[in-house]
Amino acid sequence: MAGIVGAGMAVAGFAGLGTAAADPLVCEVSNGHNVIHVDGTGGCGAKAGPGSTARAVDQSGGGTAVASSDTGGNANALNLQPGAAALSGAITGGTGYAVTTGPGGISVAQARDGGTSVAIAGWGGTAYSGPYGAQCTGSFAAAVDTNTGQGCIGAGGIWLSTPR
Repeated sequence: MAGIVGAGMAVAGFAGLGTAAADPLVCEVSNGHNVIHVDGTGGCGAKAGPGSTARAVDQSGGGTAVASSDTGGNANALNLQPGAAALSGAITGGTGYAVTTGPGGISVAQARDGGTSVAIAGWGGTAYSGPYGAQCTGSFAAAVDTNTGQGCIGAGGIWLSTPR
């Protein structure tokens, strides 16, 4: 899975989508804890149930990252640009990765049942992966959900996705 996330970040880097230069807000918890950090217009929040971990990082100083996990889940959310949001949820042993690399991007990953969900949204893109498969729209987006076997990736007018 790390290869998929790394490949997604590499694609985002080659697409010219960089990171903002702000001090990151880091929210990281496990086993029944939660934390919220807000600084100006940026924020992060993480909540983890028993046996679970959640990590949310806003590196933009003006966006949002939220991770929530329960029943052995591992949720990870990373926002790199102002005006964007990365939302990750994971339950029953699932692992979720939500990443936003461009302003106006929204990524939502909902992992469950031991599977992995990855959603990466660039400038003005929307990426979703979860129980309803994978959906990508906007300027740049990529998503994969291992439980449904669905995936999509695209930029501008070129889009690829698995049949629904």
